[in-house]
Amino acid sequence: MAAEDERNVLTEEYIQEPTIRMAASSIIGTRKYQQDSYGCIETPMGCLATICDGMGGLQGGERASALAVRMLLKDYLGFRGGDIRSFFRNEAVSIDTAVNRLTDEYGTPLGAGSTLAAVHVKDGRMSWISVGDSKIYVVRDGKLNCIVREHNYRLLLNEMYQQKKITPEQYHEEEKDAEALISYMGMGNVSLMDTEERPLKLLKKDMVLICSDGLYRSLTDRQMEAIMEDNYFDLNRAVCTLTSSALQYARGSQDNTTAVLLRYE
Repeated sequence: MAAEDERNVLTEEYIQEPTIRMAASSIIGTRKYQQDSYGCIETPMGCLATICDGMGGLQGGERASALAVRMLLKDYLGFRGGDIRSFFRNEAVSIDTAVNRLTDEYGTPLGAGSTLAAVHVKDGRMSWISVGDSKIYVVRDGKLNCIVREHNYRLLLNEMYQQKKITPEQYHEEEKDAEALISYMGMGNVSLMDTEERPLKLLKKDMVLICSDGLYRSLTDRQMEAIMEDNYFDLNRAVCTLTSSALQYARGSQDNTTAVLLRYE
């Protein structure tokens, strides 16, 4: 389901299978356009949840994220089992190409982009993929554990600094561009993506949070942990409280904010 809110209105989705419950919420924040899209789907092959955060304005970011979600869910409906990690990686390449080819009504390339964060759960085992700076957390014993990296220039800066390829002065000089993405859907040759080495075995009462950067840039880990702990038995309330709190605590403008929350039972 692509988020299509035109105001700061919460939307939720609630899906259930024997061992997984899922809920989602998306707000537009103080932006003019909603460029976040999300989707949740259940098939005999498992549960899939995804968030995509678009870049490029109404004609770019919104179309890019919606296309990414639509393609992933449609292709997953045809998934008949096998290596889900390979499925995710092949999907990322296909979606990257499709977003890169988006044009306006005059045939001019949009230059749009989107992040991609998705998890798949089957028989208590979770696989995932992340491209960009949307995040995936595993919440175990009330603590947030981020399992993906932010694919931004800071990642390269840190690597170059650790390898002593740049000086501290050069690091600080380049830090102004640290949030610029270096991997995203639509770049046309995406290769940097995070996937698991082996599926993660979920434990009873584990939760999984997928979110766009509008959430984790507005709330601290402790704030998110407290919200999920206080609303553990009501996923809809938990996920809506996460997004509404991001808007409440925003300093100035608030980005589009989307969160999908899963609970393993």
